[in-house]
Amino acid sequence: MIRMMQRQGKKNAHRMLGKAAIIGALVVFLASLFAMVYRTSAYAQQGEAQHYGGKNFSGWQTVVGDGIYAAPGEAPVSMSDIQTDNLPDYSVLNANIQRRVIMAHNITYKKIIDSQALTAIHEVGYTFRLPYLPSTNNTSENAQTLEGGLFVWDGANTRLDYGAAFQWRLNPWAPDFGKLYAWQANADAGRWQEISYLKPDTAWHHMEIRLNIPAQQATLSIDDLQDTSAFSRVTKPADWGTEIAARLQAEIISIDPRPGNQIRALHQGEFKDWHWNWLSQ
Repeated sequence: MIRMMQRQGKKNAHRMLGKAAIIGALVVFLASLFAMVYRTSAYAQQGEAQHYGGKNFSGWQTVVGDGIYAAPGEAPVSMSDIQTDNLPDYSVLNANIQRRVIMAHNITYKKIIDSQALTAIHEVGYTFRLPYLPSTNNTSENAQTLEGGLFVWDGANTRLDYGAAFQWRLNPWAPDFGKLYAWQANADAGRWQEISYLKPDTAWHHMEIRLNIPAQQATLSIDDLQDTSAFSRVTKPADWGTEIAARLQAEIISIDPRPGNQIRALHQGEFKDWHWNWLSQ
């Protein structure tokens, strides 16, 4: 009888120890889960809510922009005139790949549909360069612009496109060769405003934009050049959608063959190492 009671006591003790182990493991799990949630919350409070990035533009979309022209007798500019090639460490934007008497506009962009795009602070950047030097002696490769920016379309409320953008003018025949411009708009169609000069070369240059829509602030940086008045609000056509969507863009426009220049030049721009951080207010 005593032995039976001892065995039963051992069984009860084992059961209690087993339950204690389970409860202990559960407590540890809940504590670690709480810590993880707390860390996530802390990271969000510190502005590390979302992060995107990559070496090239794999997964981005490419469309024909509005900076286009086709000489008399030439077919309209289309997707067959532009192309974006994603190599392992960088991407190459191409415009006028058929070498026609046209001006072609390649816009390659990443789009994210998310209502939080209006309230997040966006920090974006990428590195870019020309693989050749535009000049009046270069009839094979030549350029009109290299540009890019970040925009957030508020189709659900204000129906304005908020953002910041730059344009590097690269037509070697033009008096503004090498000048940098920032996009300016105040609920209108917008315009380019000269901000600085960047000597055309084949070196890598770095672009950064910090966009805060609630505060209506944007800072645009190209290398060590900075413009703190780059915030823009653009009115868009009525047929734009009703979503809230953010777009990080890289763009090139091939050389304008007007007024009498019949140049048939390819334009290329190389881009790499992009990042896009969504930070909480």
